[in-house]
Amino acid sequence: MSDPMLREKKFLKPVLHILEEKSHDRNSIVRQMAVRGLGNLVYGAPEKLKKHKKFLMVILIRALSDPFSSEVIGESMKAVAKVLKELKEKDIGSSFRDLTQEIRTYFDNEDDALRLWSFVVFGILARLTKRKWKGYFAEQECRATFHLCVPFLGLKRLQTAVNEHLDGTAELKPEELQVDICRHLAKENAELLENLYKSTIMYFFSRWEEIRAVAVKLAAYPGIILEHTDRQRMKWPNLDHLLMSLQFLKKDPSPSVQLVATEVLNDICPGRVLGE
Repeated sequence: MSDPMLREKKFLKPVLHILEEKSHDRNSIVRQMAVRGLGNLVYGAPEKLKKHKKFLMVILIRALSDPFSSEVIGESMKAVAKVLKELKEKDIGSSFRDLTQEIRTYFDNEDDALRLWSFVVFGILARLTKRKWKGYFAEQECRATFHLCVPFLGLKRLQTAVNEHLDGTAELKPEELQVDICRHLAKENAELLENLYKSTIMYFFSRWEEIRAVAVKLAAYPGIILEHTDRQRMKWPNLDHLLMSLQFLKKDPSPSVQLVATEVLNDICPGRVLGE
């Protein structure tokens, strides 16, 4: 596949079709070598890569779910990494979604090599993401992060609730996810919720207005929960301190932060007078 002869159309097309056929072979080693050969098109005919990108991605993505051989899957990841480095976001097209979802499933795989290469490919995809797929990719990162981190909290009911939000391909609703997390922490681990709250408050004064706005939204959830929780059992936080901070942010230089702070104040305790 590194032979310059492949740059001639009469040789390249038949070779690609042979490799496509062999990628279905009953012998896993043959499938593995076929996938490797397709990835090595990067070396033999790099200028032809974009022309055949759709053809290549279909085969390589299919190989990522090979039911019988982890070697074929690993070889496909390596081939995908080679191909992606030569492409731009617009070149990948609709394959971006399928590829991202498939790669994400290997983050917690028992095979060390598959986990490693899944993160390598995911990192390449992250660098490729510019406009069209930026929001979608950010959501996939969020799903992956929660899936990997939540089990370490040791809270099974919380993990079940989080999985209900993250499993499947339905659109992720961050606000609902955050509210559910805070509710479960209030019941199962109030100390952890307190630490989350205190850490969030620190970002009220971030130099970046986007961070300030998001921090205000996140801090609102413990506040809302506390208004409907046994105050004897949960004595933190000083709710008046939270309200004072939000009042201060109503005068923030950023209109977006002002708006969020106002909305959160109304959500936590509409009509409440500070110091009550």
